[in-house]
Amino acid sequence: MPDELRVVFIGAASVQWGYKLTRDFLVVLSSDSGCVKRRPVLVLEDLDAENLQRTHQLAEKIAAMLGNKVRIESTTNQKEAITGASFVVTCLAVGGLEAMASDIEVPYEYGIYQPVGDSISIGAAARAARNIPVFVSIANDMKEVGAENAWMLNISNPMSILTRSVARETGVNVVGLCHEIYGGIGTLSRWLGFDESQWRNILDVGVVGINHNAWMQKLTINGEDGFPKLREFIESKGITPDSKRLYDSDVPELRRANIKMILFLRHGVFPYSGDRHNAEFFTEFLNRDTNLGADYGVMLTTIQSRLVEWRGGARQEMNELIAGKKKVELTVSCEAVSRIIRAITVDEDYYDVSNLPYRGSDLPGVPDGAVIERMCTYNGDGAHPVEVEPLPDPLQEHLALHANNIEDIITASVNGDRGLMIEALQRDPLLKNMDSDKIPELWDRLAEASRKYINPAFFG
Repeated sequence: MPDELRVVFIGAASVQWGYKLTRDFLVVLSSDSGCVKRRPVLVLEDLDAENLQRTHQLAEKIAAMLGNKVRIESTTNQKEAITGASFVVTCLAVGGLEAMASDIEVPYEYGIYQPVGDSISIGAAARAARNIPVFVSIANDMKEVGAENAWMLNISNPMSILTRSVARETGVNVVGLCHEIYGGIGTLSRWLGFDESQWRNILDVGVVGINHNAWMQKLTINGEDGFPKLREFIESKGITPDSKRLYDSDVPELRRANIKMILFLRHGVFPYSGDRHNAEFFTEFLNRDTNLGADYGVMLTTIQSRLVEWRGGARQEMNELIAGKKKVELTVSCEAVSRIIRAITVDEDYYDVSNLPYRGSDLPGVPDGAVIERMCTYNGDGAHPVEVEPLPDPLQEHLALHANNIEDIITASVNGDRGLMIEALQRDPLLKNMDSDKIPELWDRLAEASRKYINPAFFG
C-alpha cells in the first residue's frame, strides 16, 4: 500500500540479530518522525517458523510498550514479505552454523586457521557459494513484485561479496552495513582520551577498504591530526612493527590489538576492525609459526563455542525477555540500519560507514563496481558516499587483489565454475600457508559439504 512504510526483515529468527534489530526498528519507527505520514509496518520473515514466532512474540511486546504505532506481520514466504517493501533488511546464513562447521574445520586440517571464517579467503568462498543464490533470489523477487526501487540493507557476511553480488547481478539498490568501526573508535578513545559517544562531533575520519579490512586514512581529533598522537602512544608502550606475544609483555592490556598496532606502525593508516578479522586477510598472522595466531593475541573461535555460548545464550536471553524475566530496554543499538531507514524516509542527513559499489578511477587496480567500505551520508535522495584516496602502495595492491578475487568468487558461485573458484583461492594470501597443490582438494571437500546449497554445476 502506498501509505505504508513497509520494512521487511529477512532472517528475523536470527539468534544474533533478531532481538537487537527488531527492537531498533520498532523504537525508530514508533517515533513521530519515523512514522511521518505513512503507517509503519514491520514484516518479520524467516524459514525457521519456530524461532520466527519467538521474535514475533517479543516484537509484539516491544510494540505494546511503545504504544502499538507499528503493525507487525510475520511470514515464512519470502515473496509475500517483500511485496510493497520500502526497505529489505537481509540477515541470514544459509545452512547456519552447522554448515559453517566445515568451512572452519576442514581448512584447519590443511594448516589454514580462521578465527572467524566468514569474511574472506576459503571460509568466505564456501559461505558465499551457499548464500549468493539466495541473495540474488531476494533481489530478483524485489524486482518481480514491484519493490525494485526499495533499498536492500545487508548485514550478512561475507559482507563485501554478498553486497557486490546483488549489485552486480540484479542492479537493486543495496548497501552493506557493519559495526566494526565503532569498536575501532572505542579502542582509539581509550588510547587517545576522547569521548567515544561524541565521535561524530569530535572526529573526522577518512575510510577505504574491504569490510573487515578497511583502513582509516585520516583521523583528526577536534581538528588536529590524530595519527602522530596514536603513533606516540603505541611507541611509548615499547611496541614496534615486529612486536609479538604481548601477553608476556608489560602491556598485556594491549594484547588483543597487536595486529592493529603493527599494521599502523608499518603503513601509517589504521585498520579499525577487530584483529580476528584483519588477520584473515594476510599470510603472516595465522600459522604454526605464530601459534595459530596466539603470538598476535588472536584466538580461534570454534563452531562448538558458537553453538553453545552464542546461539544457546541468545536463545536463553530471548526466552527470558519474552517471559519478563529480563527487562526490555527501549534503546537503539549502535547498528546503523534503523537510522538509515529513518534518514531516507524523513530526508534527514545521517553519516556513517557503509559498503557500496565504487565507481571511479582513484583506486588503482580495483574493478569498477567493487564494493568498497567508506563513509557515506544518507538522506531522502539515497546514499552519498564520500570520495576516497588510494592506500599506501603495498596496501592498495592488497586491496586490489582481494577486490578482484571477490569478482571471481561471485562469478564462480553464480555459474558453478570450479576452475575459476580455485584460481581465486590460489591467489588468496591466507592460503599461502598451505600447499597450493592441495587447494583444489580442499575446495572439493567444502563444496561437497555444501552440495545441497550451492550451484550443481560445481560438480560437473
